Amino acid sequence: MTVLDTAVGNTAPMAAATPASRLDAWEALGVQATQRIAAVGVVAMLAIGVLSTLDVLVMRALFNSPITGSNEVLSTVFSIAIAAVLASGIAQRATLEIDFLSHALSERKTAWLRAVGAALFLAALIVLTWRVGNQAYQTYNRGAATNLLVWKIWPFLAAVTVLFAACIPVQGLAFLRTVRDTGAAGARIGSRSALVLCAVVAVLALAYTGAQAWEPVLKNHGTAVAVFFFCFIWVLVLMFVPLAAALLFCGLFGAGALMGMPQAMDVLGSEAAGLVMNADLAIIPLFLMMGGFAVAGGMSGDIYRLAHAVFAPLRGGLALATIGGCAGFGALTGSSAATVASIGGAAYPEMKSRGYSAALSTGCIAAGGTLGQLVPPSTAIVVYALLVEQSIGTLYIAVLVPALLTIVLYMAAIVGTLLLNPKAAPKGEPFDGREALQALKACGPVLLMLGTVLGGIFAGIFTATEGAGVGTVIAFAVALLRGKLRKGALWTVIGETTRSTSMLYFVFMGALMLTFFMASSGLPEVLVDSLTKSGLPPVMIVSAFALVFIVLGCVMDSFTIMFITAPLMAAVIVSLGYDPIWWGILVVILVELGVVTPPFGMNLFVMKGVAPDVPLTTVFKGVGPFVLADVLKVVILIAFPALTLWLPKLMVAAR
Repeated sequence: MTVLDTAVGNTAPMAAATPASRLDAWEALGVQATQRIAAVGVVAMLAIGVLSTLDVLVMRALFNSPITGSNEVLSTVFSIAIAAVLASGIAQRATLEIDFLSHALSERKTAWLRAVGAALFLAALIVLTWRVGNQAYQTYNRGAATNLLVWKIWPFLAAVTVLFAACIPVQGLAFLRTVRDTGAAGARIGSRSALVLCAVVAVLALAYTGAQAWEPVLKNHGTAVAVFFFCFIWVLVLMFVPLAAALLFCGLFGAGALMGMPQAMDVLGSEAAGLVMNADLAIIPLFLMMGGFAVAGGMSGDIYRLAHAVFAPLRGGLALATIGGCAGFGALTGSSAATVASIGGAAYPEMKSRGYSAALSTGCIAAGGTLGQLVPPSTAIVVYALLVEQSIGTLYIAVLVPALLTIVLYMAAIVGTLLLNPKAAPKGEPFDGREALQALKACGPVLLMLGTVLGGIFAGIFTATEGAGVGTVIAFAVALLRGKLRKGALWTVIGETTRSTSMLYFVFMGALMLTFFMASSGLPEVLVDSLTKSGLPPVMIVSAFALVFIVLGCVMDSFTIMFITAPLMAAVIVSLGYDPIWWGILVVILVELGVVTPPFGMNLFVMKGVAPDVPLTTVFKGVGPFVLADVLKVVILIAFPALTLWLPKLMVAAR
């Protein structure tokens, strides 16, 4: 998987003679313009976070008088703020794309496939803008308004439509750049672009006409249609088509084949508009901002220093501290790869200078990175929750025990490695109580932030989305008071929030359309019926699913896997009598196990980038004990579901 996030910084003059240089200039202007619009959107999100904090910590807690209609403000104003960052993400080429075949194909073939994928994404944006605009018009005709504030909804959807429309020319420029990468030069960029666009339009028109014409026949074969499109998604993503476009068009044409294209188009507009106004999904950009401000404010470094001070007296203390640091960093960012890159950049040189073996050093960092998605706030957990309609807050509480189990098993793997090979790490250092106390004091803001967010969710004081707003405000305040938002740091946070938010929201729009199609096709029911009548023990079915997730995790991002498979597999798991909360945590753990499983685990390659002097085979060797620890963890969680479900039940009892 790759996220194309290279911002174009070329500022060539508009009077440049060649089409290529003019394209660079237009892209530079597009980046600058969309960044300014995105900055307004991010500031609006932060303002809403302040409003949420004021509401839950002051008005409710002190005066028992919540702000009237705060949730309606969140769902309406936040929808415009979200739409404002989408174009900037596209300008920075933040597109979720699978590049598994990039090494098997020539650069020219890869470039042509990416050009087709960019054209399909452009077509998807045009269709989305059209249908969201139509939804705004229908809302205007109905006179729909919010319940408490009685705000008309159509102006907000109209503004969202305009901001969606701004994405189209930005993606058009990105498409032209991909065409240029095919080897076209000068005026040939235009002719080759026209060729690709005409081909894509022809294929889409044919698909539309075919779905509409064959709908009377295909609607009686929903399962077969669903199986075809489910397989076709994998074909598209392996051909470098952005995941958002692959999900959207497969879901759209699949639904059109079962109910007619006009009705499918209406569903797409309704799902897209509902998504941007979904208050629950606001948790993603808010937690992304919280992590960005926390890192900018030095909180991640504080956690690592505390872990180092605590484990310094032990042999391999720095490796143990790295696991603790990864857990803390993951709690701030919710990203596996970012955890490896950030903690690895600090920990690997330190371990290398102190005589740690390369295998132990790289292995503990690569494995520790998986904690980025296992420790709340995990974006993968949010994705699962929204796809299968489960409580985000409950899942965040449920993952705490498995995350703690992961930390314990990883530390046990380090201890076991050192028992077998004591030379892999030096002896410990004398405990420095003063240093540990200073590190603990420095971690005060981190502990306050995480304790407030998770404690508030556990106690039912506020929702997960409101907790994200509170955490964002605390992280922003700490970074501001520490003077860490100077010299472009604020723009860095805005850029990171923009890229990830844009990427995830577009993929969600496609995923919701696909989910609707799959549910309408009857495939989940057929799959459930087939498996329940197969005579296989439920634990064998669960184990088979687990193996599939591990294999897919080796070559794909956890988001990609869940967007395509989560709703379908969750239906089967629930039919077998398992709890969807337990399964959701297990899914996240399984896909994260895949990213550290040789030979294709993505964290291993990120680690190789951090430590280019270490052979990849050494990284594979180093991660071995941690993979065994992960397998043991999966077995334990499957055998004892109560470990995952204990805290959620306690949370319900506490309320």
